[in-house]
Amino acid sequence: MKKLPLLLAGLAMAGSANAAVLQFDFTAKIQEMMQFSPLTFTGGAVSSSNLSGSTVAVGDVITGHFTYDTATAQISNVGGVTMFASAQAQNALAAAIGNNTLALDSALSSTTTVQVGNNVAAFGGADTFGIAQVSANAQSSQLMALSLFDASGHAFDANAIPATLDFSAFNNSTFYYTYSSVSTHAMMGANGNLTSLTVTQLPSGNNPTAPVPEPETYAMLLAGLGLLGWTARRRQAR
Repeated sequence: MKKLPLLLAGLAMAGSANAAVLQFDFTAKIQEMMQFSPLTFTGGAVSSSNLSGSTVAVGDVITGHFTYDTATAQISNVGGVTMFASAQAQNALAAAIGNNTLALDSALSSTTTVQVGNNVAAFGGADTFGIAQVSANAQSSQLMALSLFDASGHAFDANAIPATLDFSAFNNSTFYYTYSSVSTHAMMGANGNLTSLTVTQLPSGNNPTAPVPEPETYAMLLAGLGLLGWTARRRQAR
């Protein structure tokens, strides 16, 4: 992947270290897709899928944005990766393909979690930053996530939610999307490198309280974030 021209964005962040809430706008291009059915043990790489009800295809351009609140509480620290989440914090991730928003209708649960890893042994001493939004309704569940990966381990010096992000310090930036059917358990997944990323300071404040996720939703989130780190390391090693 070509290194993104994000140095200016990183420098802009340096002047807003005291901001409580930060917004990032991004674009990405889908490069890989898969679909799998655990009931028939069939599936593999695909060029497109309509499992979610709308067509997602290799080559599609993703546009989106995310926010995170620097005051978000820590919820766990496992294997050197710290996670932060709060229903009251302004943490959010949204994405779309053209006019098709990648969001579930009538979501029964939804949560957004921020991940920070400093010199993570499992990733060969790398630093990671990720934000993931997982949601579910009666018919399906989905995970959207954005992952930044620094193989040198110099991006962070602590496992704390960052008040600034120097994007030039990360050599891999990826967007991930997975969708799963509740009735058939069939799932599809797509990922691709970011093609642009900009940052904007937002005023502080709180979102309305989000629905509380079920334990199974948290399990999906943790498993998904672990997969992101493994995939990022594998792609970096290529």
